[in-house]
Amino acid sequence: MDPAQPGSATLDSTRGARVEAILSQITQLPTLPAVAVRVLQATSSERTSARDVVRLVEADAALTAKILRLLRSADLGLNERVMSVERAVVLLGFETVRNAVLSIQVYETFAAAEPGAGSALIRAEFWKHSLATACAAEMAAKALGTPDVRPDEAFVCGLLHDIGKIALDACLPKSYGRVVKRCELEHACICDVERDMLGLDHAVAGKRLLSHWRLPQAVVDCAWLHHQSVLPDSVRSGRLVAVVHLADNLVRRQRIGFSGYHHVEPVEELAAGLGLSQSVVQSIARSLPERLERLGDMFGLADLSSQSVYTQALADANTELGCLNAKLADTNRRLELRCQCFDTQRRFVHALGEKNGVGPVCEAVAEATGRMFGSQPAVAHAGISSDQMITVGVWSGTDDKRSHLVVNLGSLPVEFRGAPLGRSGRVAAIAEASAVDRALWERVSVGEAASQLWALPIVHAGETVGGVVFAATADVVASFTSLADECEAISSFFGLAISSATARTDAETLSEDLLEMNRRLKTAQSELLRTRSLSMIAEMAAGAAHELNNPLAVIAGRAQLLWRDVKDESTAHALEIIREQTSRASNMVTELLQFAKPSPPRPLLLRLSDVFESLWQHWNEASSLADDQPVFELADARVSVYADADQLTEILSALISNAIEAAKSENAQALINSPSSASDETVRIRVEDNGVGMTPEVLSKAFDPFFSSRPAGRGRGLGLSRAQRLIEINGGRLWLESTQDAGTTAFIELPARPPEGDETSPHQQPTAQ
Repeated sequence: MDPAQPGSATLDSTRGARVEAILSQITQLPTLPAVAVRVLQATSSERTSARDVVRLVEADAALTAKILRLLRSADLGLNERVMSVERAVVLLGFETVRNAVLSIQVYETFAAAEPGAGSALIRAEFWKHSLATACAAEMAAKALGTPDVRPDEAFVCGLLHDIGKIALDACLPKSYGRVVKRCELEHACICDVERDMLGLDHAVAGKRLLSHWRLPQAVVDCAWLHHQSVLPDSVRSGRLVAVVHLADNLVRRQRIGFSGYHHVEPVEELAAGLGLSQSVVQSIARSLPERLERLGDMFGLADLSSQSVYTQALADANTELGCLNAKLADTNRRLELRCQCFDTQRRFVHALGEKNGVGPVCEAVAEATGRMFGSQPAVAHAGISSDQMITVGVWSGTDDKRSHLVVNLGSLPVEFRGAPLGRSGRVAAIAEASAVDRALWERVSVGEAASQLWALPIVHAGETVGGVVFAATADVVASFTSLADECEAISSFFGLAISSATARTDAETLSEDLLEMNRRLKTAQSELLRTRSLSMIAEMAAGAAHELNNPLAVIAGRAQLLWRDVKDESTAHALEIIREQTSRASNMVTELLQFAKPSPPRPLLLRLSDVFESLWQHWNEASSLADDQPVFELADARVSVYADADQLTEILSALISNAIEAAKSENAQALINSPSSASDETVRIRVEDNGVGMTPEVLSKAFDPFFSSRPAGRGRGLGLSRAQRLIEINGGRLWLESTQDAGTTAFIELPARPPEGDETSPHQQPTAQ
């Protein structure tokens, strides 16, 4: 069973257990044939004679034939035709014969094993590469000419340097077939793919197998370390490993067989490190196909002629070039799409400019998305508020048509209300537009109905903060589906902008609300302070009036009694003054009581034209003003006011009196008008004069009780205070606007109609004063 297959009985949950399972299978591969073992033992013993080796080789007829072919293929300068194994052993030597037997037997051991589906081709190409590496290593060793690197030993090490690939293919044919396929598709290093898919690479597998076979340490080291450019000094066969490393890279550059490596190290630099010149490397490369052709028959590798080697290398190069071109084209296509994604972000920033509201951000999102998918219309929306309102940005597909609006989701068809808009989730992915997406598209009237609509959620910090619906063909959308990271980045980019705009809007709204609340608080504090002050003054005035009334009544009564009986005129005149001043003081006490506790209003629905007419008659009779000095104007004769008739007349009279007194006598003028129309909820009355106006200090104290800017004795400072109290108990308000030397305007606002449920008689005629 293949232990690397998912579900295998030997597959463990840890990587180490899987590796050990594979290595245990490698050690269970067929051992070397007995003749190879005996030849190795004989040639390693000092007591073995040439005759002993001859008898071992002659015992295997097929091996004998191959040894003789090896002798004939060697360039020994022999003129005679060698026909005996004994002569071959003498000419080649014990070491050469041993290595030749070992190479042949190892190859035949794996060749005899039944390959899995697709493994036969893999093994044939691996052996071609291994045999070519053996030939190149042998020629490099000969050129090197040092006793520590023998050509025959280099040949064996080169032949067996990739034995781990054959071992893994024999143990795991299906898995190793996938390793080779992935290596070709991804143009990756086979060692990396082996470690990723199997847990170990062929270098470790080869080391374990050759150690199990008890082959010489130099052979084991070459299989284990042949990919290493730098070796520690503790590796005794380091020079031999370096020769095999050079030969492996040279054969890869010649594209002979299959090695699973697409990267080739600089061969000339590797050769220079061994002391070999560039000309030697070129000579080995030229001689390699011919050498392969002579050895191919001995190893049973068909079609290894020099012409076929070059043809195959050229075909492999063309195939690899085609794969590279296809991969490059795909990379270019992906790069173009990535460029579009980056350009989308650039366009978004450009379209946004300095605008930072949610609406402009949605506009910019819609335009950037529409351009990314081929200048198609797009609709972007921010998150749904608690009142089912969303801000929508629309781009029609042209440069000059971009807008935003606020949409009430309640206006969508009933079946869509409450349905999810766009796609919610933590990962942004393009999907077909939902029914509610299409309803929103039609609601904002982007253009003609599009048959292919798509939606991209806008995600920020793992939460959906909006979405964009756009029209595009399926082919265009399909080209972007492979760019999941880029689409998610764009979505996050949009999400950051929308979240920032929303946060700014919320902050501005909060700031405005706090400012308004602060204003109201200050107003309420001022009003509370004024109310408390008025209440205290009213209580004080009521108490003072109560205490003063009795003494004033006693003084007035006694003065009246004395006045009746007195005969002296001067004394009578003095008593008359006492009586008059007592009456004046009593009137002041009454005024204080009226200020402290005004009578509750009895509001009626009054026609304002009647009120103005009554006032005009009163001031014409009570003053010396010309007819055009007090001016009464109405915007609408139908305007009514809901108030107490007497109190309203008192209020207006107090304001008119102040206006006339503030104006210069020769050109005094007071304008009393009402600009309100009949449909207003409140009625505004304005009393304007052309007098001296007020300073800011006087204006701030105008409604304070007992404050007056007139000379002493001209007023008690209760007129405006009492007018304000009467306005307030009638449900209205009174305020002043004044500029020094430019006159003063008093504004009154009163209800235009009774509260709901309060039945009031029709218009009542106000009482004239």
